[in-house]
Amino acid sequence: MEYSEAVLAHFRAPKNAGEFPAGTRGVLLGQAGTKKRGREIHLELKLGADGRIEGCRYRIYGCPATVALCSLLSERLPGLLPAEALTMSGLKLAAELGLPPPKRDAALLLEDALRDALKGYNMTESREAI
Repeated sequence: MEYSEAVLAHFRAPKNAGEFPAGTRGVLLGQAGTKKRGREIHLELKLGADGRIEGCRYRIYGCPATVALCSLLSERLPGLLPAEALTMSGLKLAAELGLPPPKRDAALLLEDALRDALKGYNMTESREAI
């Protein structure tokens, strides 16, 4: 399968891969997929004192498309409130990267991992901060 230059750039030099140090405060965890099914994403979102996302880290098992999507998402999330992050579209990120249709299911899995990370966050607090 051929990938766009944007996908290959993120795959060769993924941004923000890894995890926050153990004990880091304000970290929300999310997960989607399984290795058995061929794709697994673990997201960590660090919230600042103002309730905005300060950073995003990820660990994945998957193809170059999955790496590129997580890398791009990690660049887009900082500065957003959690409620704003929930509006992120994995399919729009996939289109921006020029992912072929057979690989766009990775974008839906990315959305699932993001929603899982934010599921326990009180969105009422987030809306009051706007």
